[in-house]
Amino acid sequence: MTSLKTRRHFPASDSVLSYNRIRTTKTVLHMFMLGNLLSPSGALGATENMIEKTIPVPVISARELLVMLDAKESVILFDTRTEEEYEKSHIEEAVHVEPNTPTEAFIERYADTIRNTKLVFYCSVGQRSSEFLNRVQQKCLDAGAIACYNLRGGIFRWYNEGHPVVDSRGATDDIHGYNPLWGMMVEKRRK
Repeated sequence: MTSLKTRRHFPASDSVLSYNRIRTTKTVLHMFMLGNLLSPSGALGATENMIEKTIPVPVISARELLVMLDAKESVILFDTRTEEEYEKSHIEEAVHVEPNTPTEAFIERYADTIRNTKLVFYCSVGQRSSEFLNRVQQKCLDAGAIACYNLRGGIFRWYNEGHPVVDSRGATDDIHGYNPLWGMMVEKRRK
């Protein structure tokens, strides 16, 4: 085994330069990774991936949902956020359902409505709606729903991709951030 002294075949100044290059490269890489996590889209993407790994339910992207809505397919959107969040803004025509609604109460209320329809559930980022969908999915399918999906990234992804949200007065650019940390995942729109 050779020591570092015997293996070194370049002047000391080159070794310092190589060390500085490696250190700089590592620093830039770490800054890039941190920036991606701290940017709204990077943090939201990481959150989406974590949710999909921990709660495996069918997902639909904002773009796929928009295509279904534009094609006038039979779709019902269920907003599983709190009433306060829903009132601040929601996807147009979404039906509000409290996130802690029991499965049987949900089915009893919507059994006739969901028959022969695709159901899309959403919340802020997809966590609560995934949990809700995980609870009600089989009962919805048994009641005649065609398919059930969780909106990947929730209303934050929908909004961040430039799609409209509404409140009781019409179109708005206001989104309830759920909490200060999650609110950082909402990109500010340019006016």
